[in-house]
Order: sequence, then C-alpha cells, then structure tokens
Amino acid sequence: MRPITSIGEIRLFIGDKSYFFKPSFAAMDSLGTPEHIVSLFYELHSEFKPNPFYLNDSFRIWERDVSSAAYDVMTSCCEEDITPIIGHMGSKWNSFVPGAMSVIDMIHVARSLIVHGVIGDLPPSKAPKKQEDYTAEFDARDFVSQAVAHLGLSTAEAWNLTMTEFSGAMRAKFGKPDDGKLTLDQVDDDMARLEEINALREASKA
Repeated sequence: MRPITSIGEIRLFIGDKSYFFKPSFAAMDSLGTPEHIVSLFYELHSEFKPNPFYLNDSFRIWERDVSSAAYDVMTSCCEEDITPIIGHMGSKWNSFVPGAMSVIDMIHVARSLIVHGVIGDLPPSKAPKKQEDYTAEFDARDFVSQAVAHLGLSTAEAWNLTMTEFSGAMRAKFGKPDDGKLTLDQVDDDMARLEEINALREASKA
C-alpha cells in the first residue's frame, strides 16, 4: 500500500523489507492516557538545554528521554516488529542494540507522526508553544465519536483516521477557521456550536 504522506503515513525501507506507519487515532490512543500522550508530544519537541557543569550527562539524559518517546510513538504507529529499524534491548542488563535508524532520524520521524496524529498538519512554527495554546490532554475517543456522529463513518473507520484526515474532513464539511488550520480547542468549540445548532433544529421540529 502506497503511503499518503499528506495525512501522515510513512513507509520506511531496510533492504527489501518495508514498514508502514500511520499515526491514526487508534495508534495515538495506544500510547497511554490522554495526559501521557500530550507529555510525549512535548517531550519529542523539547530542545536540549545544556547544563554547563554536566554537559555530557545532561545531553545523554535529554537524548535518552526524547529517543524513548520516539521509540514509543514509532512502535505504536506500525503493526509490524520494527526493532530492525529502531533497535532493541540487549541480552546484557541495561544494554541496547541500535537499529538501522539513527536517534536523530527516529526523532524526526516520530515528530512527524505525532503531529499528524494529535494536532494535524501544522507547520513547525505553528506547533503549540505558548501557555495559552497548551492542551493538558488528548483523548482520541472524543474525535472518534465526532467522526462517527458528524462524518458518517463507522467506528473502525473513525479510529483509523489521523488528526490531519479528521481536521481536513471537518473543514470540508463545516468550513475553515480563519487561519485555515484547526487546533484541538477550535475543534472542540466548533463541535460544541454544531451540537447547539442541531439541538435547536430538533427543538424547532417538536
């Protein structure tokens, strides 16, 4: 199956073997609690802040944390065993056998996946950074319910959507926000307004 990169799908190759990644709502939900998903998002997008007194140690700690987040995101988005790409724990205690992909490449791939899976296809400069843009949790079930209710999809189809797919479908059906992109808060606000309108329509029929 050819990946649709515009909605976040990725295919990676090692020799003749290929691995398909899709940051669907189901994949995002498998990462853990709604709060943990957001913490992984911000972990992956965190910048290295060196401690001048412990420069090497501080870099190793940052690299360990961000690569662990990348490992989890990539694993959740592929149904196959991807240890040849990202590595695996060794036979010795606390040892790790690297995969074919470098840590930096893993981070870049995982960032792309989680952006398409959680906030939609926003350019890096639009990614949430300001306190007022911060969302404490990401509950994929809310968006799945909205997709079933308002886009006419089955539950299975809705769980297979990425946030980029979902926001694109919502924009096509209900119109675009002013900046042409959707944030989590904008989706919630739009759906709340839509529910109010539908309630009024139902009441008017009574």
